Amino acid sequence: MLVTGGVGSLIRLFDSPSCRPCTPTDTDHKTFSFSTTIGKVKIPDFDKETERKQREVGKLNVEGFSESKPQPKEQRQVGKLGDIDFNKKKDDAAPKPVKKVGKLSNPFEKQGQSAGSAPARKGPGKISSRFGNKFGGSGLQNDGGSEILKSSMTESRRAVRGPSRRAPSSNPVKNLESRKDVSKDYRAASEMKEMTDDFIKDYLGPGLSKAADLDRIASPRPSPTPAAGKKNSLTNNKGFANEAVDALRATEDYTKIKLNKGHTQKAVKEVAGGKEQLQETLLVQIKGKQSMQTRLVAPHFSSLNSYECFLLITPKTLFQFNGKHASVLKKSKGTELVTAITMAKEFKCMADKATVLEQVRGSYLLRQFNKHLQINNENEQVSEKQTDDEEYEKEQNSANVGYVLDEEGKNFTMVPELSGKRLKQSRLKDSNIYCFDYGVEVYVWIGRAADRSARKNAMIAGRQIWDSKQRPSWGIFQRIAGGLEHSLFREKFKDWPDANAVNVLTVKNPCAPKKDKITFVDMEPCDGEQMRTPLPENPPGLVLEMTDVGRGLGLPTDLSQDIFGHDVETTSVEMWRITDSSYEEYPQELYGQFYSGESFIIRWAYRVMQGGKKQDHDTGRDRAAFFFWQGADCTIKEKGKSAFLTVRVDSERAPQVQLDQSTEPPAFLQIFNGSMVTYKGKISDDRSDKRRRLFLYRGETEKEGSLTELDEISCTSLRSRGSFIIQDGESLLYVWHGCKSRAHTVAGAFRAANTLADQPRSEGERPAVVEVQEGSESKEFWKCFVGGKISYFNLMDDERKYAKSLRLFNLYEDKKQFVYKEIEYSCRYPKVAAPYPFLQSDLYSAEQPALFILDALYTVYVWVGWWPSHTPDGEVLAHTGSAETDFVERYKLTLQTALAYSELDTKEKPDMVVVNAGAEPTEFKCLFPWWKDQEDIPGGKPGPTPLDEELKKFLQTEFTLKELQAKPPPIGCDPLRLEQYLSNTEFKAIFKMSKKEFLNLQAWKQRKLKQQHDLF
Repeated sequence: MLVTGGVGSLIRLFDSPSCRPCTPTDTDHKTFSFSTTIGKVKIPDFDKETERKQREVGKLNVEGFSESKPQPKEQRQVGKLGDIDFNKKKDDAAPKPVKKVGKLSNPFEKQGQSAGSAPARKGPGKISSRFGNKFGGSGLQNDGGSEILKSSMTESRRAVRGPSRRAPSSNPVKNLESRKDVSKDYRAASEMKEMTDDFIKDYLGPGLSKAADLDRIASPRPSPTPAAGKKNSLTNNKGFANEAVDALRATEDYTKIKLNKGHTQKAVKEVAGGKEQLQETLLVQIKGKQSMQTRLVAPHFSSLNSYECFLLITPKTLFQFNGKHASVLKKSKGTELVTAITMAKEFKCMADKATVLEQVRGSYLLRQFNKHLQINNENEQVSEKQTDDEEYEKEQNSANVGYVLDEEGKNFTMVPELSGKRLKQSRLKDSNIYCFDYGVEVYVWIGRAADRSARKNAMIAGRQIWDSKQRPSWGIFQRIAGGLEHSLFREKFKDWPDANAVNVLTVKNPCAPKKDKITFVDMEPCDGEQMRTPLPENPPGLVLEMTDVGRGLGLPTDLSQDIFGHDVETTSVEMWRITDSSYEEYPQELYGQFYSGESFIIRWAYRVMQGGKKQDHDTGRDRAAFFFWQGADCTIKEKGKSAFLTVRVDSERAPQVQLDQSTEPPAFLQIFNGSMVTYKGKISDDRSDKRRRLFLYRGETEKEGSLTELDEISCTSLRSRGSFIIQDGESLLYVWHGCKSRAHTVAGAFRAANTLADQPRSEGERPAVVEVQEGSESKEFWKCFVGGKISYFNLMDDERKYAKSLRLFNLYEDKKQFVYKEIEYSCRYPKVAAPYPFLQSDLYSAEQPALFILDALYTVYVWVGWWPSHTPDGEVLAHTGSAETDFVERYKLTLQTALAYSELDTKEKPDMVVVNAGAEPTEFKCLFPWWKDQEDIPGGKPGPTPLDEELKKFLQTEFTLKELQAKPPPIGCDPLRLEQYLSNTEFKAIFKMSKKEFLNLQAWKQRKLKQQHDLF
């Protein structure tokens, strides 16, 4: 039962007859339980199996309970309360005694049971004497070092009040030290083993073996019934998990276990019957100039050379040997390879850094380097023999052989496109398996998406290629997995990205000033083979309102490419001419007649009619587009006015397209059905029919043909590959055809001449049209030209055919890469050779100094621009020395690109010529429809020069003092070290010291000496 109340209620309960404690005779092993709560003190229930003899609740001792087999346990301490005396009942008539906080007598004392005693509780601490005097106490009593207030009122209150609600504060460190179950010192492994054995012995009992009883514990069986008065030691305790028992029983000898050493590369092994070959000691040579070659050579001292850079790779060390004559590019490439090898631990080299060796005789490091090499004679010296780097590059690249695994996955097939040159990474496809034979190095490269069944036979087939030739024992035959290529394999390709490059995320301060980053990147020439890739037959069409109108007639249907064609029909055309202040309507009979000094607005109304199976909801809708055409002789103000007025005219918000003279797209030319004519000057100029004019015909189809009036009526304006129209007054039109003019040009020019003759005139009859072939001109014909018949450049004696169009490439630097862009002719037509697709403005309007390559079929020209002195607005321009150095580097790459481009044409074998702006030869000018010499280009430049001679200038290593003092310095010279290009004799005569002594001087002294001789 549960009894609640105060101390008095507990006393009445214990004194009542019905609540006397039961004895063993009253109840046959039956017990009762009760719990009570006195303030914060709780007396727990008594267990049925045993009766507690003594329980301490705080500092309260309760006596009177006993059992036959007492089992002492640690007394539980719930709270702190002094001894309370329960001898006096609450209902006694005697006056209430003063209860002392201390020992408490047990109310069951009459049963003959003795009560225990509890230590007295210390006072709460020191109390000020003022507190005692206030309550009339007799002062303070010292109890165990504490002063306790002694008065009748305080003693009675202290006796009846309960314990404090606040838990006593405790120090966790002291509590941890007082715990007996926590070990305070380190026990060795042997001591822990003894403790484990003792524990098992106590658990299993004396005289039992460890292994047998562990098996008995682990095996599940029903627990035996204990005999009377005895208990089973196994069932008396809690069981262990099977895993714990297995762990105690297990004995492992870790000394016999061998762990594999971690490594970034797989060991050399036999893969599907193809055994790899990779030696521990490798000697790599770095040689070349333009495309650096990294090749494996024999690990012999005789392989070293003073002009090259070498890497010696061993399992523990890595050396970089720099010859005393090695170039900076070779040393830089060696440093890159060292970084790649040490970071990825390639070739099982565990070195953290490389030892850099400069070629110094008697050096200790050099002797350590020689220990890993085979040497015939201890006095053997490093070779001083120099070989041409470019010839070495050609020789090595021509010996490269590439194979592709066939579809059956059994044999490798040689591919010419992968052989005889240095490849790009883009040539490797992840779905294929390749084998590359580099002489002493053979690699089987397996793409990530390659067929798994084919991978098994790849190494066997690759081993057959390796065994087909006699190869040295120090060579490499290795399997390369896609994405895990090492540096020696990556260097066999042109543009393989750096696999060890680390992208570091940096947080920039937005308030920090921006600084220009100076980076040095070794650019490479453009790929000549890629430049020879032909352009698409049709140029990009004109797109209006998200519809490609093509050449102004629509697009054909091509179901093979899921292209549903459509037709475009012209519904109307309107023209306006831009005047000084506004615009005015242009007479309809003059539609198609333009002037180089005027600007015009043309409104083209058209309709798109969808063809094929696919239908469009916009089919048949009337559309419009506005073109504002600007003549070549218009001022900037007039061009801006035309753009502004076009917006005013366009009330439909239709597309607006800007067009420059002679660059019109086919969609614009077909609007006038081949009758477009561009006159020179303005419409207000004298247009008397008696005036002589010279027109050039351009166009690849009849509907796209046009006539352009030339500035000079001279024989020098004629071109042997074109057709011209000469207007001799009002009575005659000559149609002159060059000896190399194509059939479509001849027909188009004759048609355009008749259209010109049919134009309305103020008086007179229609002029006659007469065709003239080059070489059969009459005297009357030559009288039409200023100065009569004079010598001009022609192809009369050239028996070669000109059946291809010219190609033009602009080469420049973009994002630290040397790239090219092909200039496209917007009016090219499939299978039709355009005689003059490019204009002079394509060269001169580019940002100068520009670099172009012009493929003229039988000659490849390199056109070099000029350094402008003024901007178009008249501001003075000044270029720095670094800009000149960058241009020289680009010029060198352009020459190398032109050389590679020309060498690919083995059939024609074109000539290679370098021309400078302002000094172009006549044969170069005649490659364009018209040419006008520019006055703002500085003169004095050399004429056409063979490309080979220009390239030799970059190979020249010595110059005279006068040549080095020229501004700009000679091509290929570093402007920061011009003095090094002097010969040793001249250098000593000028500086009174050798080059080695000069380099040992301080920087400021070197600078001062160079300034004295104008070498900076």
